[in-house]
Amino acid sequence: MSKYQALFSPGSIGPLALPNRVVLAPMGSNFPDAEHKVTDQLIAFHVARAKGGMGLNIVEHTTVHPWGRTGPRMLGIWDDEMIPGMTKLADAVHEAGGRIAVQLQHGGRQANEEVIGRKPLAPSAIPAGRDRRMPEKMTVDEIRETIEAFGEGARRAQEAGMDGVEVHMAHGYLGCSFLSPLLNRRDDEYGGDTSCRVRFAQELREAIVERCGEEFACWCRISADEFMEGGTTVEEARQFAPLLEMAGYDAIHVSVCIGETACYASAPYYVEQGHLLDYAASVKEVIGVPVIGVGRIVEPEMADEAIASGKCDFVAIGRASLADAEWPKKADEDRPSQIIRCFGCNLGCSDRSYSEDGEVACTANPWTSREAEWSDYPTGPRAKSPQQVLVVGAGPAGMQAAIVASRRGHEVTVWERGEDVGGQFVLAATPPSKSELASLVRWQLDEMDRAGVKLELDREATVDDILDVDPDHTIIATGARELRGESLPFGAGGRHVTAWEVLRGEVEVQDPVYIIGGDQTGAETAHLLAEAGHRVSILERSTGIALGVASAPRRFLLERLEDLRVQVHVVHEVMGLDAEGIRCETSAGTKRFNDPGTVVLAIGRRAEDKLAADLEDTLLKVTVIGDAKSPRHAQAAVHEGALVGREI
Repeated sequence: MSKYQALFSPGSIGPLALPNRVVLAPMGSNFPDAEHKVTDQLIAFHVARAKGGMGLNIVEHTTVHPWGRTGPRMLGIWDDEMIPGMTKLADAVHEAGGRIAVQLQHGGRQANEEVIGRKPLAPSAIPAGRDRRMPEKMTVDEIRETIEAFGEGARRAQEAGMDGVEVHMAHGYLGCSFLSPLLNRRDDEYGGDTSCRVRFAQELREAIVERCGEEFACWCRISADEFMEGGTTVEEARQFAPLLEMAGYDAIHVSVCIGETACYASAPYYVEQGHLLDYAASVKEVIGVPVIGVGRIVEPEMADEAIASGKCDFVAIGRASLADAEWPKKADEDRPSQIIRCFGCNLGCSDRSYSEDGEVACTANPWTSREAEWSDYPTGPRAKSPQQVLVVGAGPAGMQAAIVASRRGHEVTVWERGEDVGGQFVLAATPPSKSELASLVRWQLDEMDRAGVKLELDREATVDDILDVDPDHTIIATGARELRGESLPFGAGGRHVTAWEVLRGEVEVQDPVYIIGGDQTGAETAHLLAEAGHRVSILERSTGIALGVASAPRRFLLERLEDLRVQVHVVHEVMGLDAEGIRCETSAGTKRFNDPGTVVLAIGRRAEDKLAADLEDTLLKVTVIGDAKSPRHAQAAVHEGALVGREI
């Protein structure tokens, strides 16, 4: 019997019986093709999670109308030509032992004008997005046409063999806009008080029943709080949720936000795990149909407790399933320590700045998005001829390379010059709210042990040492080192410390503190010091700080720096440091900051590549990965480690 009895008990959403209470949250992937159809990549993604023990896969937002598209590779279901791909997807998930539904969506005010070739349509002409683009107010005929499109989309899903549909009425899209008192200011039968704003959802449900019958599972997803003045609050959600139940929806999936506040839906490490479960519990109090809870559900214990305590009937995991497709299986088999944890960095899932073609990925798990080409995960292709592999450096890149190479049958040894593993990622987990990042280091260390990797700490690698071992393949993952002011002129008496020294707790800090460099390291060091009570200023030469941070965590970081009264000076290029203080060049001319208590340098990193360069003159086969190749981000490091581990 499972340790998590509530989580792995059977459940039902209307007529749809499910083997457990774990639901794959719908997440846009960018896996569909340019014609908005299912691809083998999308199928492999869902099959992996069905095999991983998911009770129900909800396929990503799928537009029922060409005018509802939010991106050039958004999945579509507005034409019968899209049924064969959907059928192939449904059949593959069923063959893998899973259940599958599709989320029906229309972008509304958040549709992509460049993709749809016209202004977006919405209940009311309320501007959207950073560019404040203005949608067109829908006519009654356009509303009814859209309702019919949802009905037809459900019909196609049913014909394709899907087990149900989820109607997207959250996150600021069209269905959400009709429910929202902020976004729906109509004065006809589709607007006004709560009962009128629910009419769109009611008629939509009728259109689905007309085509699919009442025995085809259909539920909806709502935003229980839009975090906008005048928008939906949980009190309002408690008013319209019973009306949705009366309309015939078999369950309600409780999320939050609209486009302008999306950081709360895909909340980063700055927000506590399970932060939306109380919204689910509040809605559950006023309805009788099942409630699906969502929101940074990472730990099986939390998921199990949420169901056992009655907060919700099902839990939807999204990013946690990107980090580990076998999350349910490992939890059910009482192997929670083997789960690769999502730590809320948002790099590969929400931000995707570092992902190929904008496809969803995961910093912690390089297999995510590669399920079709890496069908042999987690071992990789078995090595035809086992080799002796030496990895120098036990940061995320080196450890990932060691894990994959060892799983493939190679004899792998890791040398780490420090007293512990993790490299720079240990420092990355040091600033406030970022301790979850250490879960990756813990998992990699445990996984190396399970894979049989030999780890040697306090082992400084030299060319002679490596030549003595004479490995078949050497992987250099020595990371990067911090720049210490090599590019800055220092006058007599100029004193400074580095951000890494501060993060390691190696130096005493006196006020006022000036941090030179406002990238991620500088901004997060400022956060750390300000929370400790120091008076902190950031001097940054560009037009903004933390520009390399993913959008959601950056928003929370900037808010916290403002709350802590950190002084931010942008377009301030530091030209020198001397005994009197700091000299900057600004658009207004030279400016000085005299008598600083502590000057902290956070001016970048340089590849720690000396060993790699020294090995070039040998006959050894050497591969350089991660920051030792070029300082970048954790996603690049982990993924490069996996790639080289597979290629040996």
